[in-house]
Amino acid sequence: MRTDTTAAGYADHSEIDEFERAIDRWRSGALTDDEFRAKRLHMGCYGIRQSDTHMVRVKVPGGALLPHHLDAVADIAERYSRGFAHLTTRQNFQVHFVRTDDVPPLMRRLADAGLTTREACGNSVRTVTQSHLAGIDPTEVVDTRPAVEALTRHFLRNPLFQDLPRKFKIAFDGSAHDHAHLGIHDIGFLGLVRNGVPGFRIFVGGGLGSAPREADLLEPFTPASRLLSTAEAILTLFAEHGERRNRVRARMKFLVAKWGIEKFRTEVAATRERLEAARTYPPVLLPAARHAVVDAPLPDPTPDLRPDEVDGFRRWRDANAFAHPGDDAVPRFAAYVTFHLGDVTSQQLRALAKAWREFGDAVEVRVTIRQNLLVTNLTAPQLSALYATLRAEGMDLARAEKSGDIVSCPGAETCNLAITASRGLADAVTDALTGAGLHEIEDLRINISGCPNACGQHTTADIGFSGMARRDAEGNEAPGYRVYVGARIGEGGAKFGHYVVKVPARKAPDVAVELLGRYAAERAHGERFPDWVARVTPAALKDGLGVHDAMPALADDPGFYADWGMTKPFAVILGRGECA
Repeated sequence: MRTDTTAAGYADHSEIDEFERAIDRWRSGALTDDEFRAKRLHMGCYGIRQSDTHMVRVKVPGGALLPHHLDAVADIAERYSRGFAHLTTRQNFQVHFVRTDDVPPLMRRLADAGLTTREACGNSVRTVTQSHLAGIDPTEVVDTRPAVEALTRHFLRNPLFQDLPRKFKIAFDGSAHDHAHLGIHDIGFLGLVRNGVPGFRIFVGGGLGSAPREADLLEPFTPASRLLSTAEAILTLFAEHGERRNRVRARMKFLVAKWGIEKFRTEVAATRERLEAARTYPPVLLPAARHAVVDAPLPDPTPDLRPDEVDGFRRWRDANAFAHPGDDAVPRFAAYVTFHLGDVTSQQLRALAKAWREFGDAVEVRVTIRQNLLVTNLTAPQLSALYATLRAEGMDLARAEKSGDIVSCPGAETCNLAITASRGLADAVTDALTGAGLHEIEDLRINISGCPNACGQHTTADIGFSGMARRDAEGNEAPGYRVYVGARIGEGGAKFGHYVVKVPARKAPDVAVELLGRYAAERAHGERFPDWVARVTPAALKDGLGVHDAMPALADDPGFYADWGMTKPFAVILGRGECA
């Protein structure tokens, strides 16, 4: 279900021209710093630690890409950033260290490809996300892709919602497996069919940050015909009643908690009736979901692979590929393209786009919320051809969705709010797990955030690390982490990880190795990590991990007080937060 969105894409050149004029007005003093900050955030341009450079966020609604999208991101990363882009947990691309004057030409290159940065930051409806398996998951009830596009177009540039109290996040999933993590969103739509009518079970008021909250069930079934009016009713209530004076409490989860779900449900119903009486909303048509369970064996390497590629193909295939239902009786295959911490170079993006065009229009590429790409609808020969391209360009990491496939926020490298260098810790944990032979445990998620704001979604992981500062008895400061274990995400729910211990950053890799080592040795057949945590108990884990909390004297081990991957001495340096 691939659609060329170049002509009918999400971009608007006129607003880029207006933004360029805003830059000139800011430089001349006609706009204050605060006025300009609001304008650039609305255009997806976020301040980072460097004074006149920015992070620019590229929206990829539903994670759905086209080949020329990859070319466009490759171009902007090469011309205006560091030669690589960053895949995020919100199915976006980000490029960092972009100079202010380079932002308008960067946006124009994206607009030429139908992409936009509009409302990727700021007090707006952010990128609408969905399961990366939409349309190919044999357990899904509805294919959510048309709903994602309809909702994206409905709210993008919608004059009613250009100044919300805070950011607003929406996700879709057609399967109870809940790959989209609906329960941590302001609105989560779970696909459902009742009496032959497609629709959604709707959850509201979820969120992460320093005060995570599981979403409440708003309605057990809402037909797809009321998707837009229901979403608009929820946004209207948030716009009218959300907290605007205390920014810390300005997310919708606090409004739902304040009112209670019964009052919120009543207000949504009344607001929706008023909206539907005033206008007609276009229908949202959801295609029938496939229900065939595919048990096709993964294909052998094709003869055109070189002898030195065959063993590597088999390792990569077994780790990253799977069969899925196709449009005909012939099995199709999907494969994860795994990137360390979501970093992908311009050369890699162009190579993937070139191979994609050679595969043809049936093949699709999606962004996952674990900072990877997924290529779908491949034939058996194309799976081998994809591997050859990936291997040639250094994209053949064979650890998708495994313990070594770690998610991390950008951390103190660029973020004004970060306390610790989360990406540096991710490197250290990856190395430690690989050295211990624990990097290939199936369905094991490790997430790292550089502060409590949870951009790395640490409270949703099997093992989560949240950056903090530590002090020894003499008051010397060192990087540290809070450790969370055993989160459960599924069916619209979110049971957050248990906080078990805080440790110095230098001991965090040891904690990961100990936890996974015990789990690998002690788990029963088929026992997943949250079940093992529940059986062993978080309290017992806390007692066992306490030994890692000790800190040597600064004079005895100065390196212990340095952050992972950083050359400067550790210090908490916080700037002005622009999204939190």
